[in-house]
Amino acid sequence: MYSVRPVRGCCTGHPVAAVGIVCSLTSGSGNGSVSLESARPMARPLLRSQIQEQEQRFSNVKTELTRRGFCSVFKPLLRHEALRVLFRKAQRIAASELTPAFSRLSSFCCCTSTAELPRRGGGPIAANLGQRCWVIALVEEGGGGTLLSSPSFKPRTKLQLQRRTFLRGSSLPLRSQSDMEDGPSSTSCFRRLTDCFLGANLTDEKVKAYLSLHPQMLDEFVLESVSAETLDRWLKRKTSSRPADDTSAKEVSRQYQDTNMQGVVYELNSYMEQRLDTGGDNKLLLYELSNIIKAATKADGFALYFLGECNNSLCLFTPTAAKDGPPSLVPSGPITLGTTIAAYVAKTRKTLLVEDIMGDERFPDGTGQDSGIHVHSVLCLPILTAIGDLIAILELHRHWGKEPFNLSHQEVATANLAWASVAIHQVQVCRGLAKQTELNDFLLDVSKTYFDNIVAIDSLLEHIMIYAKNLVNADRCALFQVDHNNKELYSDLFDIGEEKEGKPVFRKTKEIRFSIDKGIAGQVARTGEVLNIPDAYADPRFNREVDLKTGYTTRNILCMPIVSRGSVIGVVQMVNKLSGSAFTKTDENNFKMFAVFCALALHCANMYHRIRHSECIYRVTMEKLSYHSICTSEEWKTLTQLNLPAPIYKEIEMFHFDISPFEEIWPAVFVYMIHNSCGKTSFELEKLCRFTMSVRKNYRRVPYHNWKHAVTVAHCMYAILQKTSGIFTELEKKGLLIACLCHDLDHRGYSNAYLQKFDHPLAALYSTSTMEQHHFSQTVSILQLEGHNIFSNLNSNEYEQVLEIIRKAIIATDLALYFNNHQQLTELLTMGALDLNNHSHRDRVIGLMMTACDLCSVTKQWQITRLTANDIYAEFWAEGDEMKKIGIQPIPMMDRDKKNEVPQGQVGFYNSVAIPCYMTLSELFPPSGPLLKACKENLGHWEQIARGEVEDIVPSRPCDSVPVKVDN
Repeated sequence: MYSVRPVRGCCTGHPVAAVGIVCSLTSGSGNGSVSLESARPMARPLLRSQIQEQEQRFSNVKTELTRRGFCSVFKPLLRHEALRVLFRKAQRIAASELTPAFSRLSSFCCCTSTAELPRRGGGPIAANLGQRCWVIALVEEGGGGTLLSSPSFKPRTKLQLQRRTFLRGSSLPLRSQSDMEDGPSSTSCFRRLTDCFLGANLTDEKVKAYLSLHPQMLDEFVLESVSAETLDRWLKRKTSSRPADDTSAKEVSRQYQDTNMQGVVYELNSYMEQRLDTGGDNKLLLYELSNIIKAATKADGFALYFLGECNNSLCLFTPTAAKDGPPSLVPSGPITLGTTIAAYVAKTRKTLLVEDIMGDERFPDGTGQDSGIHVHSVLCLPILTAIGDLIAILELHRHWGKEPFNLSHQEVATANLAWASVAIHQVQVCRGLAKQTELNDFLLDVSKTYFDNIVAIDSLLEHIMIYAKNLVNADRCALFQVDHNNKELYSDLFDIGEEKEGKPVFRKTKEIRFSIDKGIAGQVARTGEVLNIPDAYADPRFNREVDLKTGYTTRNILCMPIVSRGSVIGVVQMVNKLSGSAFTKTDENNFKMFAVFCALALHCANMYHRIRHSECIYRVTMEKLSYHSICTSEEWKTLTQLNLPAPIYKEIEMFHFDISPFEEIWPAVFVYMIHNSCGKTSFELEKLCRFTMSVRKNYRRVPYHNWKHAVTVAHCMYAILQKTSGIFTELEKKGLLIACLCHDLDHRGYSNAYLQKFDHPLAALYSTSTMEQHHFSQTVSILQLEGHNIFSNLNSNEYEQVLEIIRKAIIATDLALYFNNHQQLTELLTMGALDLNNHSHRDRVIGLMMTACDLCSVTKQWQITRLTANDIYAEFWAEGDEMKKIGIQPIPMMDRDKKNEVPQGQVGFYNSVAIPCYMTLSELFPPSGPLLKACKENLGHWEQIARGEVEDIVPSRPCDSVPVKVDN
């Protein structure tokens, strides 16, 4: 329950001497109240000072109210001007001190003199407010008081205060804002209602008379207290009660401006959506809408124009032709200024209202119709899509003697057309989504066609052209590919305008070519820009010769480039829009998306064909290379009959053996080493001879990494294997000897760093250990040649194992890998953890052996070592010369101008690479100790030369017939 209590008092000399305002917030079943705490801080001191004094007075008022009840006291109160002043004072206190809370209230309660109350028995009175509300208490100076309640009035009924009598134990119901449909909600409204409601003998007529005299009070009350929804309902009843003939243009305009227009628009939009044809041009529907607008604007007639074929003229739409035929379009002239008002609006795309069409000099032809002599006022409006495309022109007429159109009529017509355009745009969007779905399905279909049959590029092109026609609804389609080398467009697939089973038929004919500088397609190919030409014959770029030869008439053209990686690779040309006068922006946008995928498909297809072409070239090249790189039958047959000189059998077992004097029998030396190490039955002799002689042919004539070096390395491995009998398996022996012979196959005389720095194709194939991976690849290629597979007698498992042994051994000759491998082996030996049965440890040991064999020239006799060093530097300096040609300074080892630093360089190489390698090898296999010993002796020679103790005498110069410049 909420209780009423006085809050503030003041003496005025009037019988009514105290006024109090309180926000009663106490709820529940008790009688307590929290009135002071709800007031603003600035009001609290004044309120607190009077509480104790007013408590007694309020008790008297409460007693009197209980005894007498409630009766009509409004008439006597209004007679006292001082009381009105007092009410306004109470209002000002509320507005200034308690405004935040006051704005939420809607019911009032007042107390006044008890002398006016009828004397009736009864119990105590309590104000049951239900929710927060304001209570105004007027307390008499002598302590008496009266409770005044505003009526629980209802909207749209007579505004009368209801008198209430309260018996003992009853409550005073006052409605809060949530219970009332419309109730006062501010101080100003409260004052007005109070002045109004406290009039004596209040009647409907008096209220109306009062409102007529004080219209500002009604305005204030409506603005402050009536919701927008209620006003809408009032307005609906107001407008619906009027006859249709009395609706003026001004009222119609206002009707389109208020919030009720939303419902009208919604209904219009729904109607349009139901009638719009997603696949048609909707001319009849727009004609029906024009009829509606004609009636709404009270026009005497109208004309509806659509665009002509090339979008540069207007055609008058008639719903039925002669003899009730189909709708027709009658040409009405070009879209230009200085003719008719419809052409003017079509040109400017702005609404035009002309009161006197005959007197307007801008339109010498008026409306351009026979009935134009009767037309006085014209309202002409463009019908545009949401993206600005012109659909049609609506022309409304009023005849002479009628009032001209005004702005309100323009508003009505514009509103209807605007929402009709929105509906059309919405349908177009839906149509676009349907097209997008269709496009997505097509792209998936093209993808399937492309991946299923990538070879048939003609099938792909035909598929693209078929859908391109359907996408933009074109009559004909042509696709030209671009030949940038000859600057020409070419095609051999043409649309002949025929159909088979509902699908267009494309005929493959003799290829035609024409210059890229000619025609519309040529311009698109040159510029890469889209061309949408509404009138082909009006464009000077159009080539009419084709039409003259074929008898076909070209009206409009949409030409689109197909761009891949910034270059135009094709041009698609659509001819003659079937449904509509010309190709639209929507057609352009849809086709742009389609062209992106066309570019991808064509690019991939062309790439595939280029790859196929390159593959054919590669096969022919490989065939030529194989012919020149495979030994002849005479060569391998001769090898089968060669025998080694007797002295060689003993020398070949020594580490220092020099093969230089026996160049003619190097192949035989290798065959002997294979037979002596692995057995004569380990390989078929014919295949072994073929393989050996073909390997010899595939070594290039470079100063160092040549056939001689290959046999020398193979001999060193043979000597190690002979001295370490029982450690390596037969498969490993075979693999290591073959790996040594092939470890520099097809070497070009350049280092890996050089190939990688200058993006050599080999570096693109092999990012690490470039040349070593190429050597292994060449080895496998020779093994795969007919009659060359020396491992054909092995089973598949053994074959894979021996190839892996060869691969790892050849890769290990990359000196960049040696340092880590040597460090790991040294640590294993230091810790005593080396285990040759461990595959990883075994691979490291084999890797070290391959490095030792590759560097074995440093273990030969000094004259041989010095001569070989000269060959190595000849190769290094050739690479340095190539780097200097392109402005790069080579490292000192490859700089010919620093040849005097060779001895110091060799001393550094021996100490950092060669000596540690042979020391570890001799620790692994003590029988290999002679290699370490010879290496140290040669180091001593280099140190003497570096110190200048002896002269650096080269035993002989490299042969002049050996090319220093190497081939790529």
